[in-house]
Amino acid sequence: MEPRRHAIVGIDPGATFGIALIDLNGRKIALGSTGEGFSEAARMIERHGAPSLVACDTNPAPEAALRLASYFSCRLFVPRASIREEEKNVVARGSGAENSHQRDAYCAAVYAYRANANKLRQIEALADLAPAEKEEVKHLILRGVKVQDAFLLLREPVAKAEAVEKKSAAPARTASPEEMRSRLETLMRENSNLRMGIERLEEEKAALLHRLRLLENGVRQSLVRDAEFRKLRFQLQKSLERLNWKKNKNAGKKNPQAQKESQRENARAEKKETSEGINNLGEPGIDLKKMVEEYRKGRS
Repeated sequence: MEPRRHAIVGIDPGATFGIALIDLNGRKIALGSTGEGFSEAARMIERHGAPSLVACDTNPAPEAALRLASYFSCRLFVPRASIREEEKNVVARGSGAENSHQRDAYCAAVYAYRANANKLRQIEALADLAPAEKEEVKHLILRGVKVQDAFLLLREPVAKAEAVEKKSAAPARTASPEEMRSRLETLMRENSNLRMGIERLEEEKAALLHRLRLLENGVRQSLVRDAEFRKLRFQLQKSLERLNWKKNKNAGKKNPQAQKESQRENARAEKKETSEGINNLGEPGIDLKKMVEEYRKGRS
């Protein structure tokens, strides 16, 4: 079995988990895939190395990637945009990936290494550090520890020796170096988890803001459509009123016979009213119309 060493772990979660480990100098450690779920994927990673950083190839990150980073108390690397297929094929060429899951996991690890390569190379270039010390500092930096704090942790054996020398003279019990280191590691894990939580909340905030902008645009468009609909309905009503008025007007012009008949009815009504008016003149009981007729017969 290969010795466990610090590694950048790329994963491609799904029905089949793709797993890739590269060391902190960018060299491949292991490639694999499993269809037995999260627990088996975590065991495969632990067999080959101690994760310093977990990486995925999509943005936003899958839930399983967040869960795996939390499991190992690591930070999660997420690319600015999901890695395209053609880029994956170029990066994974010659890696020995046997399927697309291994290819995607390997690309995630490589992109995570490239994002941190400058800091890692600076540590590697320090001549006064042993290879094991360089490895430990790189590991701590990838986990989110500040550079100065990483070197303080590296000096822990010296601090331990000084504490042993002063132990007998101490008036009260002080925490042992092992306890201090345990507390520090606990705080580091909590700090890493809090950072992951903040990153997750920032992603959720960005997604919610995007949805809010879409909803605002939808409401604005709906209001514009309603206003336009009311305007068009008003214009249609006015047009229909003008059309009916013109239709009635033209109907009278196009039917002269009806117009003449209407005039005759009006004349008959006027004559009737005149006749009835004559009969109503004079004293009660006198028929003026009959008197006129008798007068005309007498003259003839």
